[in-house]
This record gives sequence, structure tokens and C-alpha cells, in this order.
Amino acid sequence: MPLLESLDRFVHRTRLDILTPHAERRRRSFRWLPAASLAALLIGYALVAASTRGAVSPQAGFTGALAFVAGCTAATVLRLFGPRLDPDPAAALDEREIALKARAGSLSGAILLWGAMLFCFYAGYAAAVGAWIPANVTEWVLLGLGLQAAALALPVLVASWLQPRLDAEE
Repeated sequence: MPLLESLDRFVHRTRLDILTPHAERRRRSFRWLPAASLAALLIGYALVAASTRGAVSPQAGFTGALAFVAGCTAATVLRLFGPRLDPDPAAALDEREIALKARAGSLSGAILLWGAMLFCFYAGYAAAVGAWIPANVTEWVLLGLGLQAAALALPVLVASWLQPRLDAEE
């Protein structure tokens, strides 16, 4: 057997061909990583918001900023490697993936909508009773970035839980 054929077979068996443009992408079902990403967003936002008001130390605020950025990065990366929600240039979505995309988008959109509505109600009452609401530019910008990252992570989370669990041999 020629050397190039044996190297090709080796690369295919070790699944290193995922790095080539001709490889078929294996999408994974992430059930807990998007939830961890959302938790990092919430914890990071809370620490940064508390740090801007002087409630915690600047080191805790920096740790919160790192957690927030890690959550945003994880939300973006999980969207790329999670269940197929966006068509690849090489392969269009099949009927099952289109239905999964529609259900995941619908459920995650409803979750974001209800969360935004509840926050609006909370902000109205919080202003009346003096509870916490975002007060400075940093808190508002991070809130917007957090919503953007949540919009990336929630469809992956919902789609992963809507799919059946894979067997060990798959």
C-alpha cells in the first residue's frame, strides 16, 4: 500500500479529517454546556454589576468580567459545534433538522421574550421601591451583550434537550 493511502486511512480512522474542508462535521448534542455558559453569564454579570457599585472588591469584578467573557465565548463556540441549526455550505438541513431548528428557535425566543417582559415589570416596581436596576453604562452594555449571548446559547440548549440521547456506539 502506498504511503499516501495509508496516511489518508490513518487520518480518517483517527477522525483528524475534521480539520479538512472535505470532512463531514459531526454535530454534538450539548445538554449541560450551554447551561454552564448561561450560568457563567449570570454570575459574571452579577459580580461586575456589584463591583461597579462598590459592593465587592475590584478583583471580584475582574473575575466576574472573565466569567462573563468566558460565557459569551462559550455561547458562540457551542453554536458552531452543537446541533445543526444553521445550514452548512456543503449540506442543507434535512426535514428533521428544520423541525428541530423551528422548535428550538420558538422555545428559546419565548424564553427570552418572557424574561424580557418579567424584567420590564421588575424594573418598574424596582424603581418604585428602590431595588436594584441597571444604573450605569457598563451594566446596560453588559446586559445587552448577555442577552445576545443568551440568544446564541438558548437554541443550542433547547435543541440538545429536544434530541434523543445518543447510544454509546453512536
